[in-house]
Amino acid sequence: MHSADRAEIARLWARKLDQDANGLPQSQRHRNLEPPSADFLYALAAGIGAKRMLEAGGSSGISTIALASAARETSGRLISIEIEPQRQAEARDTLARLGLGAFVDFVLADAAEVLPREADLDLALIDCEKEDYIRCFDLLRMRSGGIVVADNIISHSLSDYVAHVRRQPGVESITLAVGKGLEVTRVGSRSGH
Repeated sequence: MHSADRAEIARLWARKLDQDANGLPQSQRHRNLEPPSADFLYALAAGIGAKRMLEAGGSSGISTIALASAARETSGRLISIEIEPQRQAEARDTLARLGLGAFVDFVLADAAEVLPREADLDLALIDCEKEDYIRCFDLLRMRSGGIVVADNIISHSLSDYVAHVRRQPGVESITLAVGKGLEVTRVGSRSGH
């Protein structure tokens, strides 16, 4: 990641911490990936040479910056799905300012409407409403060997999601104590995926 990308992540994270400290209602708070998780996501995506990436839940852009930075390295593309228009508009402006907009297709929609249309994904991030994690995972159409990263695994005790992905045939999965907890799942060849 370029220094400007890291600086923007730091700015967005500081604002999120300020919102939390001031007790803003949950609906008004920006829900962003933690900076160490963004660093991990960038390194993973760039390291595997991911060309087709998708995020379900981009919020105001920390994960989008990380994945778009990786797309810049790999000559890839990121599909960023967000349901909240103001947050996506801010992410779009931020990515354009950083020169990363050309690597991102912003989609304003419910992820469940979009996921069935996207196939052969190299990497996907699930960071949407927690009750939708299993449904999103099941809708993903990953290439064989593709990687799915889910955020908030430890902070939200998402043991149902972890158990679900680990029951799938041809899957290897591990929980990493990075940020609020990441479940990193390598998908083998699965029917429909």
